[in-house]
Amino acid sequence: MSALERFEEWGLHFDKPSDEQVKLPADITTLSSEQLAELFTKLTAWSDYIASQQALAVLEERAAQRQLDYTENSLLVQRFGNVKGERITFVKAQISVDPKVLELTKVYDEKYAYRKLVDMLLSNHERDLSLVSREITRRAADQRALRKDWGV
Repeated sequence: MSALERFEEWGLHFDKPSDEQVKLPADITTLSSEQLAELFTKLTAWSDYIASQQALAVLEERAAQRQLDYTENSLLVQRFGNVKGERITFVKAQISVDPKVLELTKVYDEKYAYRKLVDMLLSNHERDLSLVSREITRRAADQRALRKDWGV
């Protein structure tokens, strides 16, 4: 059973945000405060969703790696016998081209690649979220400075 199936069995769902994936404008300082807040909210929702996908991708990658390791080790035990020296290398080479091992290697490589892409997406969203957060903080500091200057 996959991690996602287990989560669904427990009643947990990772719903994709209903809005399109967020793209920052070239200059966020031109956005109104309301637009900036909306952008922050959407980025947060997408970052949360992508973080859940990253966690699932890590779990799926680990499961694929364990299945590959198990299959390789099982084949090694089956074929090993009293093999010594150079023959061990030959047996390992035979195992590495076994159709089951090749298929599981392909599955693992796909899971690995997917996880790396999700890592990159999450990193990009977190960077964008940080940028928007800093702009919100800058504006709030400017407002406080104005109030202090005018005694408001």
